[in-house]
Amino acid sequence: MRVSMNTQDNDLYEICLLSSQLTEMFAKTISSHKIAFTDWYELMTAPLENACADYECDLITRMLYAVRQGLVKVVDEV
Repeated sequence: MRVSMNTQDNDLYEICLLSSQLTEMFAKTISSHKIAFTDWYELMTAPLENACADYECDLITRMLYAVRQGLVKVVDEV
């Protein structure tokens, strides 16, 4: 039996997936003090592409702040 997802369910799944990726990226970035340029660029454009929950916006803001303050270095690849 195949269950089809409607667009709203698909969007919710995508948001949850992005949220878990964001949490993983935050943990990796803060522990290594490095972030790949592609990940950093995604963070810069994420709020423009889709709405995010408050805690997601907080994670993005913290990582961007860390880069601005020199606590995290933007590198070509991690």
